[in-house]
Amino acid sequence: MANHHLRNTALSLKAKGLLSLMLSLPDNWDYTTRGLAAICRDGVDAIRATVRELERNGYVIRKRIRNAQGQLAETEYTILEQPQPKLENPVLGNPVQENPALGKPILENPAQLNTKKSIIQELRTEVSKKDQSINPTGAIEAIENCRAQLCTNIEYETLCERYGTEQVNEIVELMTETLCCGKARIRISGDDKPAELVKARFLQLKFMHVEYVLSCMRNNTTKIRNIKGYLLTALFNAPATIDNFYRAEVNHDLYL
Repeated sequence: MANHHLRNTALSLKAKGLLSLMLSLPDNWDYTTRGLAAICRDGVDAIRATVRELERNGYVIRKRIRNAQGQLAETEYTILEQPQPKLENPVLGNPVQENPALGKPILENPAQLNTKKSIIQELRTEVSKKDQSINPTGAIEAIENCRAQLCTNIEYETLCERYGTEQVNEIVELMTETLCCGKARIRISGDDKPAELVKARFLQLKFMHVEYVLSCMRNNTTKIRNIKGYLLTALFNAPATIDNFYRAEVNHDLYL
């Protein structure tokens, strides 16, 4: 591994570290944001931002690849030890292309490196295809990608250890079903809210939000008649109510 990037003052320390890590990994390693986040302390969003920084500085080259039907499908990323210079006045025609030295071309599922908004767009597209019986396999893959992303966001394994696999799986499946829903509006607490708003809120949920919902369910003493509706409402409201809930708990303990 060359040390060019380590001496590049334009790169942040995080970008230098991530590039060093990627260059040190075997070529057949799972180069996804989730895969990288699994061996780093940084989350998926931080990894994604750092990959963009490396791309801006020429150490990562992105190219969309068409499938057998001519549709844009996967994205190929080439990782370079030395940056590829950007041409200010590119020459038109058929330039001679050289193979980048010591580069690592990798194929990436777009949903794994794109933004949360793009994840929703992919799901909407695949569900639409499924409804038209055009590409059911693609729809299933999109749903699985969504489920995997949710499990990463909420730290699935840790939640299962604390609350049991069955209970956590029910929440994951409900969240996945909601994100893959093709309806324009989703009913939350009796109100029909824009589906995009609900999906964006669900993609914000982390470990602490799901733990908060599970804790509320555990402490609830009244009978819940519509458990699905209750969970949808609790998950949707969790980011907005979690701080006040725990503040009230602290105040209650202080004045006992």
